[in-house]
Amino acid sequence: MTQLNIMDHILYDSQRQGRISFYMTNFGEEGAHVGSAAALSNKDLIYGQYREVGVLMWRNFPLENFMNQCYGNHKDIGKGRQMPIHYGSVEHNFVTISSPLTTQLPQAVGTAYAFKRKPNNDRIVVCYFGDGAASEGDCHAAFNFATTLVCFL
Repeated sequence: MTQLNIMDHILYDSQRQGRISFYMTNFGEEGAHVGSAAALSNKDLIYGQYREVGVLMWRNFPLENFMNQCYGNHKDIGKGRQMPIHYGSVEHNFVTISSPLTTQLPQAVGTAYAFKRKPNNDRIVVCYFGDGAASEGDCHAAFNFATTLVCFL
């Protein structure tokens, strides 16, 4: 969590100086992300939002990859096609973050349903979202589908 806090300060300052276009900090939320990530298996699938960097750090996503993504340079996994802090990693089972709020919830329900239907599957889906996302229509639709299909998120 200390490493995340230091990275937050560096990248937030970079954004304020105009070196990167966008950055949202994790101040005060580090423990919730790192603690929940510690309880998961590395094969569990994560749908994150802007402030779940601690989950990727827990899964050993390289610090260099965070920087490359925020600066959108030639070493960026996404080849600079995403806004800063829109991390994702197939290797770490972390779905690429999307800008619009709540888009990850219906996707997570669909994945949970697919996992449920697959025999002998012990993977789970975890979806992080904030209070802004909870007030979007997609959130209520996703919860309705999850309840109707008996999918656990």
